[in-house]
Amino acid sequence: MSGQNKLDNFNLLESVASNAISGVGSIVAAKPVAKYFSGARCILRVNGNILAFATGISWTIHTEAEEITTIDSYMPHELAPNRVKVNGTISGLRIPGNGPGYKLMQANMLNFAHQKYIDIEVRDSQTDNLIFQTNKALITRRSESVRSEGMAEMTLDFMAIGFIDEVVNPAKPG
Repeated sequence: MSGQNKLDNFNLLESVASNAISGVGSIVAAKPVAKYFSGARCILRVNGNILAFATGISWTIHTEAEEITTIDSYMPHELAPNRVKVNGTISGLRIPGNGPGYKLMQANMLNFAHQKYIDIEVRDSQTDNLIFQTNKALITRRSESVRSEGMAEMTLDFMAIGFIDEVVNPAKPG
C-alpha cells in the first residue's frame, strides 16, 4: 500500500470512530436519569385512571395566526395569534369491557346531548413530570380493527380545549 492509501484509510477510520462516539455521546447523559422521553417511560391516564389498552398517544397543537398589515407595505407588520387547536390520537389494544363506549368516554345515542369532557394526562414514569394534559377533551372518532393474525386494535381521535405541557412537579424538581 502506498502512503496516500494508508492516510486515506486512517482518515476514514478516524471519521467512522468520531461519528460513532458523537452518536453515543448524544444519548449518554451525565445524570442518572437521561433527558429524553420514550413511549416506554410514559404513563397515560384518562379521567384519572391509567388507560389499560393504550399503547401510544400523539397530539398536535396548532396556533392559527393572522397577518397584521399596514398601508403601503407588501410584508405583514406583525403576526397575531387568534386560535389554538389541540387534536390528538390515542392508539392501543382493544380489551373487551374496557372500551370508550363502556367507560362513557365517547358520546353515544343515549348520552349525546349530555356528554362530559374527559381529561387526558401523559406523565414521565421516572420523574413524574407532566408531558401533556388537557381537562376538556372529546373523543371525535373511533376506529377499530380485528384481524385473525393479531390483537384487536383501537384508535381514538380527540379534540381538546386548552392544554398544559412540560410542567415540572414541584415535589420532584427536574
